[in-house]
Amino acid sequence: MSPSESTDKKTASPRPPGGGENRQENSRPDADRHISISLAHELNNILTVVQGHADRLFAKHREDSALAPGLKVISEAAHRATELVRNAPKPG
Repeated sequence: MSPSESTDKKTASPRPPGGGENRQENSRPDADRHISISLAHELNNILTVVQGHADRLFAKHREDSALAPGLKVISEAAHRATELVRNAPKPG
């Protein structure tokens, strides 16, 4: 073995067992899809809380001229955001 061959083997990145780059490339879209689905799920959880509280407060304070307009805006924005997440393109 020449010194350059020895150096090449030390600096070369190890290949993952059972398929090398091709398997790794194929798992990337699955990982991206999983992240996208998880993110959408978490956003929906947050939006459900915001939407529920805003709707409840709006219903309770509908006649309060100081609170009602702001609560209505929050509620409508939460509803729109929920629809955006629901209708977002699904990966892969």
